[in-house]
Amino acid sequence: MKQFAALLLCLGFSFQGLAAEGDTTIVSAHQQRDLTWYGSYKDWAVFPDANHSWHQILMRYTMGCASGGCSDWDYTTVVDLLIPTGALDSNIASIDTISTNPLQIDTTWSVFAVKERYELAKVITPYGGSLAQDWTRDFYFDVSDYYPLLRDSVEIDVRYQGYSSGFSATLDFIMVEGTPVRDVYQVENLYRGGFTYRDSAQFESQYMPARALNPHPSASQFYVRLAPSGHGFVNDANCAEFCERDYYVFVDGQKVADQAMWRDDCGLNDLWPQAGTWLYDRANWCPGDRVNQYLHDITAYVPGADSIDVDIEAYTYTQPSGQSPASYNMLVQLFHLGDFNQNLDVAIEDIIKPSNEDEHARFNPVCDEALIAVVNKGIQPIQSLRLAYGLKGNTQWRYFDWTGNLNSLERTEISLPMDSVADWVSLNGQLEFKVQIENVNGQPSDDVDFNNRRTVGIKLPEMYPNPMRFELRTNNAASETWWQLEDAWGNILFSGDNLANGTSYRDTFDLDPGCYHLIIGDRDKDGMSFFGNNDGSGRILMRNVGGDFFSKNYNPNFGTEFSEYFTVGYSIGLPKEELPVLDWSVYPNPSKGQFNLYCEALQKEQGVLRLIDGQGRVLWTKNLATGQEPELELHLPEGLQGFYILELQSGKLRGRKSLIIQP
Repeated sequence: MKQFAALLLCLGFSFQGLAAEGDTTIVSAHQQRDLTWYGSYKDWAVFPDANHSWHQILMRYTMGCASGGCSDWDYTTVVDLLIPTGALDSNIASIDTISTNPLQIDTTWSVFAVKERYELAKVITPYGGSLAQDWTRDFYFDVSDYYPLLRDSVEIDVRYQGYSSGFSATLDFIMVEGTPVRDVYQVENLYRGGFTYRDSAQFESQYMPARALNPHPSASQFYVRLAPSGHGFVNDANCAEFCERDYYVFVDGQKVADQAMWRDDCGLNDLWPQAGTWLYDRANWCPGDRVNQYLHDITAYVPGADSIDVDIEAYTYTQPSGQSPASYNMLVQLFHLGDFNQNLDVAIEDIIKPSNEDEHARFNPVCDEALIAVVNKGIQPIQSLRLAYGLKGNTQWRYFDWTGNLNSLERTEISLPMDSVADWVSLNGQLEFKVQIENVNGQPSDDVDFNNRRTVGIKLPEMYPNPMRFELRTNNAASETWWQLEDAWGNILFSGDNLANGTSYRDTFDLDPGCYHLIIGDRDKDGMSFFGNNDGSGRILMRNVGGDFFSKNYNPNFGTEFSEYFTVGYSIGLPKEELPVLDWSVYPNPSKGQFNLYCEALQKEQGVLRLIDGQGRVLWTKNLATGQEPELELHLPEGLQGFYILELQSGKLRGRKSLIIQP
């Protein structure tokens, strides 16, 4: 459907009536467009016409390196729609006069359509000098409420505020057919641009004075969207980039919202490590990440009101001679909307863990639990959910019952236990995680079905040998460092704190089969090695204790916290290409405990069979001598039922099969 719709768009046809609710159309622009110098990079996108309605529109902004490589510096990029206002303007273009006989025209009068910019997103480039040429990172933005502007042919501008080459931009609009959450009657720019801040009075009077409030006559709900970022710091206050300040929203002089313009999590950046000061907290942005957007519902304050105003928390500073002043890159938009179109509608907004999405890279892959986000898109509060989830290809779903109170447009994150090895097995080899809503407020369905399920590709943790030796050598700020090893249930098995400077600490981990989580933290949020301090460098490594050689050296430039999951005793985490192929089969499956095994390799090599339960425990072992017949009968211990893993190792070959034992 998606490819057919895209073909019709290319041919200039409307496909009204062909698309069904929940179908997806992708519209693209700026395909790997190089951003090499300060300025605008424009392209056209062809969207479906106004006869289509969209339940959700996501913009995927894929940032990459320019064809000549990535820049070393953190620059702002902005995605704007250029929408004609219906007005015309003109300018005079001068032309060199080369003759007066005969007379030649030396100027032209150029008439053009006036276009208004509507900002969709701001993303800051990373300190990218060390990134590989093929590096890319995806950022997703919900632009559903801009749907009145995303029709027919639209000019889109990616503005690059950098003074060296460079980066690249690719834009894809993922449009899901269906009824909008709310009808949008108007998108209104209140403030937009980069504004110098010298003091509060100057900033408010010159750049952000109060605006008249003129509600659309059909609108019943209103919210403001803000995306501020602070820049510049060569002053005694380190403002605006490195000082935390709030903004305030006023309606008729009454403060209706306030928000800190601050990112305190740059040391947890999903793109790490970077060069430069990537881990320093900043005024609502981090290098290599999005500028956060904030939404404030002002519906209750609009009736009878005349003005709306946004102010920044006042501060003063001394500007050194010859240096640039502090500045803020501001976006404030007012959305005029109708009431909710659905009474009962909850949606799975995101799968945070497990996930291979770039925006969740810091704490993936995992093997202990899933984490999802749901949002209420309807009128009724959501008070209970029944969730089914698991790996695609797994014969057994897990279920989780959530209770709470989720009002309209509220979002919450829900943890879903996956602490059994059986949860991480895919019988068909698909590494995809799926979750779906099976019950809402005691009802088997809600008003919109297609947003009740979501699937994401995943990666799996590595398998480590057992036992193993963990070694940590502190830097010269050891009081900042702590570490712990947890099992799948969050129990702390090993830990270290109150450490001495320049000292090596060693622990031997002798672990039962299972999933484990190693966490190393830094209280000053600058890791164990960072050029911007005098702390020196530490070291973190894992080594085998006997057996085959194994070595892991972890990067100490981790910012706030290092996190890694691994398994012991079962090999779900080994990439397939690293496993020698073992050709074998087990049948019938399921059965009541009697199986036939067929493996020709046993004629030449001895082998061992292990039966592993859902907790990773080895319940049964059978040694197989060389020269076995290729087909064997297996009689497993009595009293077993449910899901198990049968592992066969023959020489250097190893394989695993999922077994279901019936009662």
